[in-house]
Amino acid sequence: KLSTAITLIGDLADMAIVLSLLQGSLAFHTTGPVVQRMRRSAAISMEAQDPAAYPVKNVWTTVCSTADLKPSSLKAAFGAGQDILIATDKGSKVFATANVCPHIGTPLDQGTVEDGAIVCPLHRSAFDLKTGKLVGPWCPAPPLIGPLTGKLKSPKELKTFQARTQGGKVQVLLDVNAKKRFDANFWRGILDAQGKVDGAYY
Repeated sequence: KLSTAITLIGDLADMAIVLSLLQGSLAFHTTGPVVQRMRRSAAISMEAQDPAAYPVKNVWTTVCSTADLKPSSLKAAFGAGQDILIATDKGSKVFATANVCPHIGTPLDQGTVEDGAIVCPLHRSAFDLKTGKLVGPWCPAPPLIGPLTGKLKSPKELKTFQARTQGGKVQVLLDVNAKKRFDANFWRGILDAQGKVDGAYY
C-alpha cells in the first residue's frame, strides 16, 4: 500500500509538471503575435525626415526664476531643447545667448560678465551682451596658446535671443521646433548616436 501511494504521488507530480509546461506553452503562443505586433509598431524608418516639416515657431519659454540671478552674473538654463545662457548686467537687466562658445563649443556659464560683455572662461573671447558681437581680440588667452587655438576657427558672433522677465520668471523667445528641425537631418535607427532603438534621447 505504501509503495502504491508513493507511485500515485509520483504520477500526480509528473502530471503537474506536464500541465505547467502546457500552460506556459499556451501563454507563449497567445502573447507571441502581440509581441510581434508591438515590435512591428515600434519599427521606424531609418531615413532622414524633411526639416521643412518643422517650421520656425517662436514661443516665449520660461527658463529660470529671477530669484536665481545676481547683477553681472551668468546662469546656465535649458529651454525648447536648447542650452541657453542667461546673463545680467550691473543693473540686473536680463540677456540671453546660446551657452556655447563659437570658438570650440565649450559652455560659457563658467565665464564672467565684464564691461557689458560675456567673457569665455577658456580663451577669454568677449561677446557683447546685447548683440553677441566679438568685443576685442579673438582668443587672447593664455598667451601664445590662446591665439594659436584661435586660428583653428575664424572669429564668430555669439548667438543671442530676446529675453524678458515676467511674474518673477525669466522668459526667452525660442524656436520650439529648432531641435526637431535639426534632428530631422539624421536617420533614427538602432545604430544612431542617440543610443535608443527608437532614436529617442535618454
